[in-house]
Amino acid sequence: MKKILYLFMFVLLFVSCNASILMNNGEMEKPQKIEREEKKEYFFSTCGASQISATKSYYKDRIVVRWSSIDGADFYSLEKAESEKEETDSSNLNWKRIVETIEDTCYIDKEELKSGKYYYYRVTAHTYYGKNGEASKMAVGTILSSPSDVTVSKGTSIKNIEIEWNQMPYVESYRIYKSQLSNISGLESEYIATIEASHDSEELVYTYEVDEKEMGKEIYFALQGVGPTEEKADICLPRSGYTLVPGAPKTPEVLDITKGDDKESITIQIKKDSNDEVDLIIKRYSLGSSETVVYSGEYGEKLEADENGIIYFVDKNVKSGVEYTYSITAYNSIGQSAAVDLSGYLLSPVKEVSLLPIIRENGEMGYELTFKENVGFGDQERKEKFVYNISSYNKKGDLMDEREYEEGSFSSLFYPVKKTVTKESEMNEIYFATVSVSLGSLVSETKYSEKTEMMDSPIAAITATKNEKRKDGEVPNSNGVYPVTVTWSADENTERTIKRIGSDGSEKEFKVSSGFSLIDNTTLPLVTYDYFIDTSDVFGRSLGEIKHTGPSYASLDKTVLINIMESVALKPFDKQEYVPDEYKSYWKNSEIAKMVSYGNASDLSTQMKALGSAYDKDHFRGGTISYKAEMEGVGGAIYFSYSSFGENKDMFLDGQYEMHVNASGTGNASSSTGGLNVGGMYPAHISLEKISVSKKAFAGSYIVTIYYSDGDESYEVEV
Repeated sequence: MKKILYLFMFVLLFVSCNASILMNNGEMEKPQKIEREEKKEYFFSTCGASQISATKSYYKDRIVVRWSSIDGADFYSLEKAESEKEETDSSNLNWKRIVETIEDTCYIDKEELKSGKYYYYRVTAHTYYGKNGEASKMAVGTILSSPSDVTVSKGTSIKNIEIEWNQMPYVESYRIYKSQLSNISGLESEYIATIEASHDSEELVYTYEVDEKEMGKEIYFALQGVGPTEEKADICLPRSGYTLVPGAPKTPEVLDITKGDDKESITIQIKKDSNDEVDLIIKRYSLGSSETVVYSGEYGEKLEADENGIIYFVDKNVKSGVEYTYSITAYNSIGQSAAVDLSGYLLSPVKEVSLLPIIRENGEMGYELTFKENVGFGDQERKEKFVYNISSYNKKGDLMDEREYEEGSFSSLFYPVKKTVTKESEMNEIYFATVSVSLGSLVSETKYSEKTEMMDSPIAAITATKNEKRKDGEVPNSNGVYPVTVTWSADENTERTIKRIGSDGSEKEFKVSSGFSLIDNTTLPLVTYDYFIDTSDVFGRSLGEIKHTGPSYASLDKTVLINIMESVALKPFDKQEYVPDEYKSYWKNSEIAKMVSYGNASDLSTQMKALGSAYDKDHFRGGTISYKAEMEGVGGAIYFSYSSFGENKDMFLDGQYEMHVNASGTGNASSSTGGLNVGGMYPAHISLEKISVSKKAFAGSYIVTIYYSDGDESYEVEV
């Protein structure tokens, strides 16, 4: 490329040529503009969002979360927690970040939403420069759903059937349907009533009075939740009921049912009726499943009683972790008896074993073991109590502690930790735990907790590159900066959190899932960085000092390096992209800026004012820049001299530059100091040996030698 110089006369010639180099009217290729957004960063508010809301039973398949915007925020992250009940204290919840980057102030959550659950949300604002706000208050939301636990009376009354259900969160009312068929839908059933939700009780009851045609007949009932916006949930699974008919058999006598004393099948023991005309119907359902006939004397092989008059029904089509409800009725040619409803379950493992770090009010630190009890916990009808076998292990897998607790004797376990530790004492603390359940000699599957968030293995060393030559395959980011490579050595290959703090005040965290290095391709020019690996645990304890390295920074693309050099050192009065904001106006109005502008004027009298000299200093180190222009025969000469000059603390120039031009518009550029030396973060030498003047224009290239920390490289940059 060439820089055109318009020569009105000799003085204009030598002033304009120099100005063309110094002011660079856009002909040199530029890197992509860096969007710094200083104003946005300056006004960033760290306060949490003042308003956050979540929809409560508005939709069947989603929860919409909205929040107020935060001044200066570039994006938001969203956390979510789940609970079986309403919570007012956010510390009681297990929070999980579900979205890292949201640029809007609204999010639609469709992931893993279950009926009857309460979902809590809180939002945090962030900037692209690593600043983080406070978490907002939490908002609770639910999906619209119909009751899942519905019971219908069977033969308890001659005229009435009672329907009972647990209320669902934030449902406004419940529509009740009936049908003679087990497959209830809006087209195949009859709507019979709407019951408003109640704030006084967790359960609701509706009494249905049968007509003469329905007496003794099996009727199926289902419910449908209605939300605040009149949106309707899906109709729940139907449950059957009927009224008692005089002459029907008496209620069956159930002697026993499996309650955790088997791992494969559920067995029901029933006393045989003395009347051979009486047989049994056994139905089974579980939460979220349809009511199914699993035995009827009318179909299949009939169950026979043993010598003691006991009928054994063995149900092998059952699963661990599910509590089943069995409805057992006797029937004859007249009708069905009142039903016996009772629950049975296999010996099942506990669920969701976790070790959560807590700090008690007295300052004691430790891990709290929690888990969801196995099916049947707290069942008073069981003959024996469950026994929980709890073992804890250190990081090496050595057994540290083993205990047994009878069902109901504890709610959680606390494992204290010491406030100060060493590398050796780390092995004396709990790392994970196991829980199994036994009933007599029968033992459930063992469940493991996740590994605790104890301190990582000690870091032996951490280093980061500093202005190194680019490696094969590396490309600069949109700011024209090549990657910084951070490496460390450690006892164990595990997930690490790397924290970066920049000289511009920015902060950023990186998660490295495995390995011993990080490639950081998000840095800015003229910013140095410290990288930290923290060996401390969730309690703030550490195995030693935080190991860190700094200041570190990456090398620049050669064209970006030239642009920065011209901006902060060669001509801060004109090319001001990298000049600090507070000094831009100063250099626009400086004496040197005036002298250069005179040379660009169109009239001769103004152009003559460019003859003379000017002198100035930078604001960081007191480095100097001087300007001198004079007549030279039929042409002219201009001189610029730099001594540790740079309007940025991390880059400056030393050296001299001059240009000599004759009346024909040709000439030469040279330097008595052999070129210009760039000092600071990006040391380099700029030679003018390939710069000349031809046809009133500059032609040629800068010869740029960049001094990296691991060697030198030379480039030509066309001007």
